[in-house]
Amino acid sequence: MAQGKKEFIIAALIRKELLTGELTIEENALLQEWLSIPENQEYYKKVIDIETLQSKERFYKTVNSDLAFERIKEKIDFGEAPLISLFDYKKWFKYAAILVFLAGVSSVFYYLNNEDKMQNQKVVVKTIEPKYNNPTLVLADGTITTLEPEKEEIISKNGVISNVNQVLVYDAKAIKGMASNGENTLIVPVGGIYAVILSDGTKVWLNSKSSLKYPVLFSGTTRDVTLEGEAYFEVSKNPHSPFTVKTKSGNVTVLGTHFNVSAYQEDKNFETTLAEGKVKVSEISKAEEKETLVLKPGQQARVRNEAVRVVEVDPFVYSAWKDGKFYFENENLKNILTKMVRWYNFNVRFEQKSLEQIKFTGIVLKDQPIDQFLDIISKTSNVKYKITKLNQTYEVTISK
Repeated sequence: MAQGKKEFIIAALIRKELLTGELTIEENALLQEWLSIPENQEYYKKVIDIETLQSKERFYKTVNSDLAFERIKEKIDFGEAPLISLFDYKKWFKYAAILVFLAGVSSVFYYLNNEDKMQNQKVVVKTIEPKYNNPTLVLADGTITTLEPEKEEIISKNGVISNVNQVLVYDAKAIKGMASNGENTLIVPVGGIYAVILSDGTKVWLNSKSSLKYPVLFSGTTRDVTLEGEAYFEVSKNPHSPFTVKTKSGNVTVLGTHFNVSAYQEDKNFETTLAEGKVKVSEISKAEEKETLVLKPGQQARVRNEAVRVVEVDPFVYSAWKDGKFYFENENLKNILTKMVRWYNFNVRFEQKSLEQIKFTGIVLKDQPIDQFLDIISKTSNVKYKITKLNQTYEVTISK
């Protein structure tokens, strides 16, 4: 997606949030990814200032919005390319003029007004520092809360949620009997890890670029949560209420155990790794007779293109991320860098495709700059790397 088009959509998302107070999970995830850049956070704070917004609204009423949008369209050069289908963007076209005046929202509007000053130059940089980005909690009533360290309590109509040391805690006793419980969604952006203790005592660590949707209070004979991305679960035992993790690629059901689930959409992979207890993996095939697997500790179910394999693994390798480590065991460089992208937020390019399959084993701390890891790869695998930066976008190039 062209940068101009993406920023135009971001502005529309902010506009929608301000007007309706509600975004879908997908829309909010896109907005939070954009907000992971500190400069964008400053723009956002300026835009949501109510006095500024009201002055923009008054000015908008005096503007020919159709003419303004046509001018924007020419400069951004939409052509026939479709925008991403996160929402019905057509209804936002009439707000084109006001989007222009939300110049602080995104760099594209700065670009439109300062084309002669903007020079896109790619520069070589030494490294990429890890940046921690605050996760977002979407409450059952649609309220969106940024989980900042100083915000130690989150008060909602469903009770008080503790937020201390990057762990959310739901107290079942405190929320029991509430009129409306509903479901909350924890969204962790690129560069973050967060934990949540659910109302049944289950603890979940959520990896970067992931989201977990869960009931505020479990009730009935089942405990269901929905995962996008990766999470490690320590499930509180309850023989009368199975715990099920639902993903787009498959479901994992347990009574009480420790396990890791990785279901990132871009990986086109689904992996469940069992550390303790027993789990049942189901809904992993579109066939009428859907395959079901039962795993034992030290086993991993791998699903790709509906082909299922069960392999013996060291569970620690697949859960080290929650302790702030990258642990790779004979893994190819393409997969390794794909995982690191979710932490350091960069694009990766291999000058020769054969370099993607170089294998590596080792441990890397997540709080270290990326060049320390790339130096090790370079020395042990006889490859070169270069880090470049264009505006706010980093790229790592691997070559011989």
